[in-house]
Amino acid sequence: MTLVDKPADCDVCTALTRQRDAARLAGRHTTVQSRNAEIANHRQFFLSTDEIAVGAVVYDRDSDMVGMVRGIGGVLVQLERPTHLRWEVPYARLRPGTEWEQKQLAALARLQRDRERGRS
Repeated sequence: MTLVDKPADCDVCTALTRQRDAARLAGRHTTVQSRNAEIANHRQFFLSTDEIAVGAVVYDRDSDMVGMVRGIGGVLVQLERPTHLRWEVPYARLRPGTEWEQKQLAALARLQRDRERGRS
């Protein structure tokens, strides 16, 4: 069985590695193989701004936050959260948002809409 490991600075790879190790201890070989495949295929960063689309959900490793891409200028990417917080970050510090992070951002948007309507 081949072990697949990536640098520890990637939070997604770290979580997948923990899940894989727990599955190994529990004897769930199919889960171990699945997590190895996910780790091997996980993108930890963008290689250029050409890979980033306006409207995409990305994770900013510097601020430890998920945001939506509002624009791209040179090497800087403008991000925004549903709370109207906006900031810029070099594209090399971003990685694609995971499915869970996309759901997290959507939930934050619903909460913000409710707050703005005075429901919370």
